[in-house]
Amino acid sequence: MNSSLYIGATGMKGLAEGMNVTTNNIANISTIGFKQQGILFSDIFYAQQGGMGDWWNAQENSRVALGQVGMGLQVESVRTMFGQGSFDSSNTVTDMAISGKGFFQVTDGVKLYYTRAGDFRTDDQGVLRTPSGMALNGYKYNADGSKGGLQQVTIDKFAKMPAKTTTAVDMRYNLGLKTPNSTDATNPYFTLLSNYNASNSPPISNTAYGYAQGITMYGADGTQQQATIYFDAAPSGQPDSVVKYLIASGDTAKDGTATAGTGALMTGTLTFDSKGQLKDMTAFTPAVAGSTNLTDWVPSQLSADGLPQMTVNGTPTTVDLGIKSAGGWQNAPANAAAVGANQSALGGMGTGATVAVDATTNYTGTSPVTRRNTQNGYASGTLSNISISNDGTVVGNYSNNQSSNLWQIPVCRFTSEDGLRREGNNLFSASPDAGKMEMGVAGSENYGTIRAYNTENSNVDMATEMTNMIITQRGFQSNSKVVTTADQMLQKAVELKR
Repeated sequence: MNSSLYIGATGMKGLAEGMNVTTNNIANISTIGFKQQGILFSDIFYAQQGGMGDWWNAQENSRVALGQVGMGLQVESVRTMFGQGSFDSSNTVTDMAISGKGFFQVTDGVKLYYTRAGDFRTDDQGVLRTPSGMALNGYKYNADGSKGGLQQVTIDKFAKMPAKTTTAVDMRYNLGLKTPNSTDATNPYFTLLSNYNASNSPPISNTAYGYAQGITMYGADGTQQQATIYFDAAPSGQPDSVVKYLIASGDTAKDGTATAGTGALMTGTLTFDSKGQLKDMTAFTPAVAGSTNLTDWVPSQLSADGLPQMTVNGTPTTVDLGIKSAGGWQNAPANAAAVGANQSALGGMGTGATVAVDATTNYTGTSPVTRRNTQNGYASGTLSNISISNDGTVVGNYSNNQSSNLWQIPVCRFTSEDGLRREGNNLFSASPDAGKMEMGVAGSENYGTIRAYNTENSNVDMATEMTNMIITQRGFQSNSKVVTTADQMLQKAVELKR
């Protein structure tokens, strides 16, 4: 009977611990990133009772003792259930939730911790921190696009993006030009250049070309520079068609406000097949800046990838109309003046030229249309806002309509999540039992994805916890009844002596 008192007491003690786990789960039903705990029990040792029988059927190889009596209950372990919680949306981009496996890594500056609670906010220094002050760790992108070392994620709300000089323009059109607007029996392929006068406003008469389109380029200090590409039909042997073009700075499109030019940059021709698809190109640039003398215009330099280059404020700038050379200019003249009225003297990129699917076209019977008109320069800008992608990339969006990668927020995983130690404040620490920690890109392999504008709710199921509470309560009451009953039996046994 003394054993009954002890056994009942172990049951009460163990079930009391079970009630602690259940009530802690219920208390954290609304805690961000909280993971439910479950308690497991096991029986304690067994006592051998003498004179209660032999081995089962007296068989020596059975070894099943009939004389063992259990001595109660003990708590075997309290496990964390790392199941996925539901998501709550928010209006703050730095609220982040992990969908799948993994943890955010945070630090107090000395120790590393891990959390599923992604309710981060910037402090007065721009560092992303948890409500308890832990800083989020991540990889910062360098200016060249590479990733630096692991450090505290800091968002400078006054960050500046420096200006970038235009080094490439990409322009694709459908021209639909068949009849020349300007003619010259001596130099029919360069009439746009001969009609160009930078001091006039406009520098080319509106009646001297068939189509024009402006484009804005940028200098090293972010200043804008306007340029215009002019097109006009040129003489051609059938069934091909030829269109001449001129790129000049300081100009405007045909229907825009006219301004004086500052200089012609490039001129040449585009050759189309009978279907109106681009097949060849020539390009000439001035050896003497500002000159309109055809003897000063020579075949342009080609970039490493075969695109013609013009010089804008001392900067080589590639021109992409949808065709590039594979082996340099073929049969190129010494200068534009050497071409005359001979179409074959223009030279070109040859049959090895690479033509893009969306290259400039000259379809018969169509109106001119701009398909693409872009360049790679921009003015300086100030950080306007950030966005966070599913792979944890923090992207800065600037006032100059540009964006750049700022940070990579990694996701951490462990060999054994059950080996993590709870530290409070929604934090875990890595104990030796957790095994190896690996840090990777969200969404890759077995790493969960990051969802901005969301927080992860507790994964506690209230119905389950209420059921567990009732079962634990009944078990505790039953064990307490065992203790009181055993006590009464002992008292009755003592009374027998009297």
